[in-house]
Parts: sequence; structure tokens; C-alpha cells
Amino acid sequence: MSKRLTAQDWIDFALKTLAREGFHALKADVLARKLGVSRGSFYWHFKDLRDFHGRVIAHWRRIATDAIIADLERHDAREARLEVLLRRAFGHDALMEVRMRNWADKNAAAARVIGEIDRQRRGYIEKLLRQAGVAPSAAATRAQVLYWSYLGAALSRSKLTGARLDRTVAELKLIGLR
Repeated sequence: MSKRLTAQDWIDFALKTLAREGFHALKADVLARKLGVSRGSFYWHFKDLRDFHGRVIAHWRRIATDAIIADLERHDAREARLEVLLRRAFGHDALMEVRMRNWADKNAAAARVIGEIDRQRRGYIEKLLRQAGVAPSAAATRAQVLYWSYLGAALSRSKLTGARLDRTVAELKLIGLR
């Protein structure tokens, strides 16, 4: 590489590598070799591998949860937020979701963050349902069911399109809002 790498370059490359190869490839020497730089570049930006992994996980959280919620909040209609969320969740590839959960099976820091993300996402869905008039106890249960549906689709690596996506979103909205 001819340009000097930033910490963000390392993190972005790590996420691409994670998607392609899994968490086992997220080692300083492996990544440095693939980037064509020395390990010194890695240690210039990160204290150690644990620091690096923590920053990779935090960045994924920002793009896979925080940014999505912020984008949804731009929609004025509350029901539109739920529909956009469902379309995004079931109409997109969820490979990174699977990769992160595999990593969490072997890494305590990743597992802790995945648990936090799960609570944050379920809480947001529950909030959407309550705002739409669903009673709090029902909203909590329905949010869990909707989230489990998403996780099941992610783990099955199903990506819906067209009429199938439309029908699935319509049914899930009924489950959530009925």
C-alpha cells in the first residue's frame, strides 16, 4: 500500500475480512500481510489485539444498530419506522450478523456487546410498538417475537425480495401492531 493507513482503515478492512473469512482472521500479522504493511502500522494505532477487536466491534455496533436507529428516527410516521425497519432487516444480507454472533461464541467482549445490541434493538422495537398504541406488556412480547424472527432469518441467511418481502413485512406488522 502506498498510503499511510489510519485506524479506521484497519477497522474497515477488519470488517471486510470478518465477512469473508470469519473472526479467526482478525490477527495483526494476518491483516498486515493482506494489507501489505508491517505489524508496526497496526501497533501504531492499537495498543494490542484486544483494543483492536473492541474497536472493530464498537464500529460494527455503530453501523449495524446506532446508525440504523438514527436513520429510522428521521421518518415522521411511527408506523413507517416499523415498516422501514422490517424491510431493511428482512431484505438485506445479514452475513455480518452471523459472523459477529459466531465471534461472540468465542470472545467474551464480543458476547457482551452482542447482548447489549440485542437489548438495544429489542428496546427500540418495543418503543415503536408502544408509540403505535400497543400495551407495554404486549409490546415487550411482540418485540421479542419480531426480533427472534429477524435472528432466525439472519441465521438462515435468507434475504427476501419482491412480493415475498412485501408479504413477510405485512404479516410481521400485523403481529407487532395487532
